[in-house]
Amino acid sequence: MTSGCVFCAIAAGTHPAPMVYEDETTVAFLDITAVTPGHTLVVPRRHAADLWEIRPQDWSAVARTAHRIAARIRSELDPDGLTLFQANREAGWQDVFHLHLHVVPRATHDRLQRPWVASPVPLERLEGMRRRLDLRTTAGG
Repeated sequence: MTSGCVFCAIAAGTHPAPMVYEDETTVAFLDITAVTPGHTLVVPRRHAADLWEIRPQDWSAVARTAHRIAARIRSELDPDGLTLFQANREAGWQDVFHLHLHVVPRATHDRLQRPWVASPVPLERLEGMRRRLDLRTTAGG
């Protein structure tokens, strides 16, 4: 537990939250700044500031819990869709610096909008970056 971290306090049970799930590795609770009804946060109990800090087994546990929450949201709320959102560091739009995954039920005409407009990039422009990020050619990748 990291001192002053509200999500650590929620996971430890020392700060109130509308809890919907917990196991030995993760907790899930309704977001107090929900953008849609049922908007849920999934967090690891072990503090990790972001995706670069989380242990692989804790990230896997977050994904498993998000999958369970998504199934429950589907059965209870029957949304038109679902958005998962996970932000890292201030430049990535993270606001609480304990890794958390948003599980957001969606309605066809809700007020949420994509943060960018997708448009194709020619493959030849992607080649240099593809080579830099290619894990197939690194030892142990």
